[in-house]
Amino acid sequence: MTHHLRHTTTFVSAIALLAALASPSLAQDAMASDPMAPDAMSGDAMSGDAMAPMGGDAMSSGDAMSPMGDSMMMGGGGKTIMITIENVLTGQPFSPSYFEAHAAGAAPLFQVGEAASDALAAVAEGGNIGMFSVGAAKNEMSSVGDAALAIHTLPGQTRTLYIHVDESHPMIDGVWMLGNTNDGFSGVSGIDAYALTAPVTVEVLGYDAGSEVNSEKKGFLGALGAGNEREPENGTIAQHAGIRGDADAPKDWNWDVNAPVARVTFTPL
Repeated sequence: MTHHLRHTTTFVSAIALLAALASPSLAQDAMASDPMAPDAMSGDAMSGDAMAPMGGDAMSSGDAMSPMGDSMMMGGGGKTIMITIENVLTGQPFSPSYFEAHAAGAAPLFQVGEAASDALAAVAEGGNIGMFSVGAAKNEMSSVGDAALAIHTLPGQTRTLYIHVDESHPMIDGVWMLGNTNDGFSGVSGIDAYALTAPVTVEVLGYDAGSEVNSEKKGFLGALGAGNEREPENGTIAQHAGIRGDADAPKDWNWDVNAPVARVTFTPL
């Protein structure tokens, strides 16, 4: 899909799977034994008391985790891109976000109509960005130029992070979980950030990874606080149909599925 990137706002619907994943030993260290475990988006982790310190002024200077760029971007040139994520929903917290700058010919992180990679399923089902993070750190195909992570973005909040792009790694992709879903996520793909000369804002939709049945039941939806078991769906990535509210998930977790779930602004510095 082509994005119009000059002072425009557009829906993102291009996306696809990342092939290179971490070795079992590194993955175990980075992500614990179960890549689908509800580490980031479990009911306990997302409860009001647990998340209260993250609101408002407390996060004004600490939105992003440490970028990987210091060890990955050895050469000069290129430019730094400031990325700002705004959660425009009221009933869906976002998991930690993963962004990477990659070669133009590299596979995107996700693509509608394709099966989700294991790394994407881990994000969509449990908010776990570890497989993408370790894959970028190993960078076995040298396709990733830089990567950066951001903490949870709760409803109404924004997060800011910084990533380096250059002529060899001009494209930016990013993903995060829609926390109160079985396997919902959102993100951006195919942003030619190296070509940017002015800020651009992209409005992004919610997507269903197609990896888990949308049962909306306790024990299968981690945000309900009773475990995060899997009921595999073996489907493909599609636009999310929203929260039905006919099981255990409350209807107020729903959103207008034809409207954006987030605004993402890319600013060249």
